[in-house]
Amino acid sequence: MPQPTRSRWCVVTFVEPAAAEFGRDAWPLHVTWVPPFDAAEDDVVRALGAVLDGRRPVETSALAEQWFGRRRDVRVAELAHGPGVEALHRALLATLAESGVDVRAMRHVGDAFRPHVSEQGGRFVEVGTSVRLADVSLVAMRPGGDPRRRQVVRSWPLADPAPAR
Repeated sequence: MPQPTRSRWCVVTFVEPAAAEFGRDAWPLHVTWVPPFDAAEDDVVRALGAVLDGRRPVETSALAEQWFGRRRDVRVAELAHGPGVEALHRALLATLAESGVDVRAMRHVGDAFRPHVSEQGGRFVEVGTSVRLADVSLVAMRPGGDPRRRQVVRSWPLADPAPAR
């Protein structure tokens, strides 16, 4: 039986409306839960669906403006790293690890995870802004083999529980 085709992915939450497809340099504002990795689409969709089903939205806020990157030239709004943020990040890593993704080789995850939203095209989440992380999206990093494009392949809404009757 042939091996499924592996593609390049990342897992994010958009904090502004996102088109189904956008250019490499035209990302909407977002939080990256899991940095780029290679895996088969069916495996990733199955793993993420299992861990996201029934999960609630996460409320956080922008705590500080920071500068990330090797040259400290990427302006970001660092988010409060509360229990909801931490639990969602670790659950996503765990389910991907169980599906065969080598999360141990990733940088900026686990204990090194610093939730943030990078400035994009002059758009920025101002310090003090409340941020509701209400869905999780799987983004193809090279849809159709084109490294200049990004495509939202699937999004899972995080739902508040239904009110008691």
